[in-house]
Amino acid sequence: MRTFIRYMLIAAGIYAAALLYHFRLGAIPFLLLSFYFFYEAYKVIRYDVKREREEESSLLNSQK
Repeated sequence: MRTFIRYMLIAAGIYAAALLYHFRLGAIPFLLLSFYFFYEAYKVIRYDVKREREEESSLLNSQK
């Protein structure tokens, strides 16, 4: 379901970008896309840090 929603958002974004380019507002889709990529990168980094903390705590617990 998440994948479907993501694809629908991408399709809507492409449509909105084409519409905005028609009105000479082409920088707006790039700005919104940069926010989206920042959010996705933040999720990946946050997940990696959380996973490393869990691995460290499991290693510390196994050494006791």
